[in-house]
Amino acid sequence: MIKKSDLNISNLLSLVRIFLAVPVVYFISENDNIMVIYFSFLAMLTDWFDGFFARKLKQITELGKIIDPIADKILIGSAVFSLYYFQDFPLWLAALIVLRDLFILIGALFIYEKHKQITSSNWPGKVSVFLIACAILAFLGGLRSAFDYLIILAFLAILFSAIMYAKVFWGTFYGKKSK
Repeated sequence: MIKKSDLNISNLLSLVRIFLAVPVVYFISENDNIMVIYFSFLAMLTDWFDGFFARKLKQITELGKIIDPIADKILIGSAVFSLYYFQDFPLWLAALIVLRDLFILIGALFIYEKHKQITSSNWPGKVSVFLIACAILAFLGGLRSAFDYLIILAFLAILFSAIMYAKVFWGTFYGKKSK
C-alpha cells in the first residue's frame, strides 16, 4: 500500500529512471549511441539525485528502498540485453550482470518473506553498478581498450559484491538482521 510519505521527489526520480529504459532501448536498437549516452547520463543523474534528496530531505521510505534498486536493475538489464541483441555486447557480461541482479533480488525477497525487512544496497554493490555503467558507456563510445579494462574491474566488483551480499543474506536469513 502506498502511503502519503511515499509521494516524494526521491521516489518520483526512481520512477523516471524506470521509464528512461524505453528511450535507452530504442536508441540502442537504432545504433544512436550518442542519444543512449545522453539518456544514460540522465538516468545516472536521477539515481544520484534520488539518493541525495532521500537523505537530505529525510525522504527515505520503504517504497523507495524497493523501487530505487529495481529501477537500476530494469534500466541496466534492458540496456545490456539490448546491447547484446543489437550491438554485439558480450553475452557473458550481459548474463553476469543480470544474474547478479537476480541473485540480489531473490535474496532480498527471501529476507523480506522471513523477516519483513527490506535490505539496503551496500557499497560494493554501488561500486559494481558504477563500474558496469562506466563499461557500458565505454562500449557505447567505441572506447575498446577502456571497455576491456572496465569489464575486468566490473567483473571483480561483481564477484566481490556477490560475496558481500551473500554474507548479508546468509546472516539475515539465518537469524541476524542486517543493518
